[in-house]
Amino acid sequence: MMQILLICSSILIAFAGISCSKHQSGNDTISMVRTNLGGGADRSNNFMSVAERFTAETAIFEQFPVSDSLGLSSLMAIDEVNVAFATESGFVGVGNSSLVKWTLKVSEGNGFVASGMCRDTSGNLYCVSTTGYMIKISPDGIMQWRKKLLSAHAGPIIWLDLLSVKDGIVASGDTTLFKVDFNGKVKWRQDRASTPVRTISADASGNLYASHSMNEFGGTDTVLCYNPEGKTRWKAVLPFVRLTTQPVVHHDRIFVGGQRMDNGRKTPALFCFRDEGTKCWEKVLTETPRFLSSDDSSLYIVSSEPRIAEKARTLLMGYTHDGQKRWHVYVSAQAIAPLLISKTNVGLLAKHEQSAADFFLFGKDGILESQFSFADKGNSAQADFLPFPAVLNGSTIALPCKDKSGVVAVQEKRGLLF
Repeated sequence: MMQILLICSSILIAFAGISCSKHQSGNDTISMVRTNLGGGADRSNNFMSVAERFTAETAIFEQFPVSDSLGLSSLMAIDEVNVAFATESGFVGVGNSSLVKWTLKVSEGNGFVASGMCRDTSGNLYCVSTTGYMIKISPDGIMQWRKKLLSAHAGPIIWLDLLSVKDGIVASGDTTLFKVDFNGKVKWRQDRASTPVRTISADASGNLYASHSMNEFGGTDTVLCYNPEGKTRWKAVLPFVRLTTQPVVHHDRIFVGGQRMDNGRKTPALFCFRDEGTKCWEKVLTETPRFLSSDDSSLYIVSSEPRIAEKARTLLMGYTHDGQKRWHVYVSAQAIAPLLISKTNVGLLAKHEQSAADFFLFGKDGILESQFSFADKGNSAQADFLPFPAVLNGSTIALPCKDKSGVVAVQEKRGLLF
């Protein structure tokens, strides 16, 4: 189960983050961006759209009034206090620790929702189950439709996070990529021999980007761009490269990280492509990139190498979009989630040696602002949380609990979140 959760937890795109919009906006681009804010632990580079500034001073465990575990997928923020959640028994719901507004059974038998969810501009909620179904739910918890996408005959289906774009919902299950319209009709389907690294990214025009990896050193991985109709716009073939991050889109640039095999040695590298697929530049790094994110001023890289005998360590770097390094800093802990970006600072969730996780806050110049251990703050020790952060309006960070029906809220010292 934990393996499925970890695989399903991640996406990072330039037009994605945590959902904050309930209504249709008059600006199509704004509407699409806010729709793409729907769910997924890795959608950190648009957390800045809802977070003015992170003030992480305490971590409080808050129990939900349900008897089921919420630790199956990333939470999806709805507003300042409410989140969408999935449970172990196949329910989806919206609420907080004071009031669960509604719950709905969306999967039969042993099925459940294990990937991130998303919303459209009308506030309808979309999810996929491990039994192969996509479900649309109205804002007040009424099922609109439930459509079969894949057969679960070989066991539970591992889905990557859902992605909401102007004209539909994108879902990647096993090695198949779907685009479904808002009525549940499959617009197109792509089948490939490999699963995208983490999941799919999008640009403002609805083009989709994926890092397809063979998961072997010395092989040939590919960055693929699909147009909104599912046709391949371009592909960049990278011989002797193993990709380790999903693509990040910033305006007309696409960034991706990986390892190049040079004369039997693994060389960490960062790649930048133009929108038409030609390579702008390639930079050699000192450690392998694991997560990428971007704001208007910088590209942020979280890098690390496996360390058995040595203490855990994570390298954070800030680059310009032209590939010039601005700063770097080492943290004596292992990053377990992407860098969270507010408008004025960034946050890192990392495991400190063998103890509980730590949370670090840095300025956008890489200077450490504060740090605390979850083991020492609030009453978060009551729950074993999963490293799937969601950012609510108002900058509170919420993490689902593994074995309990609740969340751990990282916030300033102002009492309970809900």
